[in-house]
Amino acid sequence: MKLCYLLLALFLAGCDNTQDTASNKTRSSVARLHIPLGTPVAEFLEKSPVSFTADCLDAVHLCWYEADRQGALLDLSLAQPEGTLELDQVAGLLIAVDGNTSNTIQALNIDLRGLPDNSTHKANKALVYNLLRTLKNAGWQKYYFPSDPRIAAGELHKLDWKESLLGTQPLSHPLFDANHEMSLEQWLGNNMFYDWYLYHGNYIAHVRALRYDSKSAPLQSAVYLISLNLMSLDTFWTRDFAEAQRAQWRTLFPAHLKERLQRRSEVESRARAAGVDIEESYSPPLMERGQ
Repeated sequence: MKLCYLLLALFLAGCDNTQDTASNKTRSSVARLHIPLGTPVAEFLEKSPVSFTADCLDAVHLCWYEADRQGALLDLSLAQPEGTLELDQVAGLLIAVDGNTSNTIQALNIDLRGLPDNSTHKANKALVYNLLRTLKNAGWQKYYFPSDPRIAAGELHKLDWKESLLGTQPLSHPLFDANHEMSLEQWLGNNMFYDWYLYHGNYIAHVRALRYDSKSAPLQSAVYLISLNLMSLDTFWTRDFAEAQRAQWRTLFPAHLKERLQRRSEVESRARAAGVDIEESYSPPLMERGQ
């Protein structure tokens, strides 16, 4: 799905800043920043107490605005009508703006300060799940891509992934159920990427951890890069259309969504036949309910 590549690009844009190795003096320095999601970028930058450096590709109307932390960590307050998300220990902030579709704040990459290099897997796992709890406590909830089956983590033991029951590897993988913490054995059995998706209001969140195992003790410790990408659902879905179709994406979206929900229905039928329970209580974002 094209939109996932954009999320990945946002992650990679800021991952170098995740491991903050500032001095003790710098660590105690914190800049507070309130970001009203969806506000015009120019208006936000004018009022921001933190300066930003712009990097623009004028030919394609794309700009990235990177927060100049000057060694300080950031405390972020991210507001939308449905509620506010408070984040601390932010080591990097990048706002991406596609002027072809909007000049408002629609996509952010947030790098979280990680633990010291080669901290234990257990400690890093706890740090990631603490971030997920912060999101859920602020009203964010698990997100299923419309083409993915609604299978919760509790059903994992019924699945034989080698038999490809689901046809393709789902982005909303049951192992990465934000409502269930995987065991350390499951955690270590995963590859280097860890991905969770949640939504709240008009925004979707992608929590990602990237793991680099210690060469001397790979089963005990590693370096982890942890980020949180936020994107408005409008931007999220616009990117799922070919560039020539994006001006009409709202008109095309109902049929586009119906096709993906049909894929889900087919996979869920196979899953039910195999004795797997479907999370029928899942409530998708409003724009995906066909209302």
